[in-house]
Amino acid sequence: MPKRGLRLDVEDYNHIIQHRYLAKKRKDLDSRVRLRSILLIHEGKTLTQVGQILEVARSTVERWIKRYRDLGVPGLLVRGPYQGKKPRLSLDQKRELAIMVRQGPEDSGLDTGVWTSPIIADLVKRRFGIAYSPSQIRRVLHELGFSLQYPRQELSKADGKLQATWLEDELPEIKKKSKRTMAF
Repeated sequence: MPKRGLRLDVEDYNHIIQHRYLAKKRKDLDSRVRLRSILLIHEGKTLTQVGQILEVARSTVERWIKRYRDLGVPGLLVRGPYQGKKPRLSLDQKRELAIMVRQGPEDSGLDTGVWTSPIIADLVKRRFGIAYSPSQIRRVLHELGFSLQYPRQELSKADGKLQATWLEDELPEIKKKSKRTMAF
C-alpha cells in the first residue's frame, strides 16, 4: 500500500512555494493547484479533504503525490500547451501545395476551373501519397492562408440591361398589384 502522508523539509517546502509564485506570474493555474495539493498534504490534510478543497477527485490527488515522489516539482509542472499530432504534410509539401493552389487547377492538369476540397484532397493523395478528408484539407488550406470562396452565379445567357429594366419597371408594378389585391 502506498504511503499517504507527506512530510517536506524546509528546502523542499520553499522550492514548492517558489514554483507556485512563478506559476502565478505565468498564469499557470494547473501547476499552482498541483503544487498546492502537496502543501495541503504536508499540512496534514487527508486526500479526501485536499480533493474537496481543490475540487478534484481523490484519485487525482493520489496521482499528483506519486508524481511528486517520483519526479519532484518538475513532475507537477504543466509542460505547455498540447502540441497535437505531427502534421502529415511537411513544410516543403505545404509550400508546394500552396503554389499549386495559387496557380489553379488547370496548371495541375485538371479540367475544372475551380478548386473544391475533394479535388484538392485527391491531388494531395496523388502528389504526396497522403490521404486527407475534404474537411481536413479545408483546415490545411486555412493554415496556408486560403479561405473558402463561392463563385458568383450568373446565367450565361442573361442580359444585364433587360434584368435592370425588369427590376426598375416591372417589379414595382407587380408589387403594386399584389398590394391592391391584398386589400379587402
